Amino acid sequence: LTEVVNFRASLNNFRGNIPKEIGRWTRLQNLWFADNEITGTIPREVGNLVDMNAFLFYKNKIAGTIPDEIGNLDKLTWIDMEDNQIVGTIPQSFYSNLDLEEVIFKNNSLSGTISDRVGDLSKLATFWASFNQLSGEIPTTFGECLKLEELELQNNVLTGSLPEEFGNMESAEFLSIESNQLTGTIPPRIFGQNIPGLRILYLNGNELSGPVPENYGQSPRLKDLWMNDNVLTGMLPIIAEGEFLFLEELLINNNEMTGEVDDSLCLIRNDTIPGGNLGVFHADCQPPTGGGAPQIVCSCCTACFV
Repeated sequence: LTEVVNFRASLNNFRGNIPKEIGRWTRLQNLWFADNEITGTIPREVGNLVDMNAFLFYKNKIAGTIPDEIGNLDKLTWIDMEDNQIVGTIPQSFYSNLDLEEVIFKNNSLSGTISDRVGDLSKLATFWASFNQLSGEIPTTFGECLKLEELELQNNVLTGSLPEEFGNMESAEFLSIESNQLTGTIPPRIFGQNIPGLRILYLNGNELSGPVPENYGQSPRLKDLWMNDNVLTGMLPIIAEGEFLFLEELLINNNEMTGEVDDSLCLIRNDTIPGGNLGVFHADCQPPTGGGAPQIVCSCCTACFV
């Protein structure tokens, strides 16, 4: 079998370990065995597969660490290890695979930091590392990944601030940074024409503070904007006519915001004429149980919280 080029065995009930003899398949380009019952660890001999383009082993029970030899796969474009039991850190050698386009670490037990070398992955389009135990600050070098479309970092223990350099990610469509421990303010450069295709922005469940940027309505394709469960202050800025044309969900509940929601936001509700697309709008507009005024006065919110 040393001449095998493609090995695709996903969606079966295969059990057992990945044999180290797989390192003899040096002509292998595609190794797929996702959605099985494979256990054990990733053998270091995988590093011998220098012609491999795609390595997919999501939805198994593989444990252990990512071997340093993973950095030998300089033709690798796609790796997906979602839904396993991988532990340890992402080795520095991993970032030597400069042809990587899709990287999926989601739902493992990875720890440590994301290296600044992620900025070397100039072809990167997808980076999913959510539902792990990654810590430290988000590298500012993500701003050098100009082809990056989807970035998932939610449900880790990331700290520090949101990088202003996110505003350089001109291809970004989906940014999910929710449920971490981020502090500081929301950088205005995340919004606007510099990221024209941004559709989803999830910043909820952090410790972000300060006001919502004045230019937040200038993201032309934004559909979901979740900023709930932070410590934001002030009130939502007025939006201009023609802004938020595609916005469907706006969540600002469980913050420290006060004041009155401007009519400009009510006019983009999906039940007004001519209206817009906003159908989910949550704010802290519920009066306290002991009486008194709500934090926010809102005549068009779809759900009110205390």
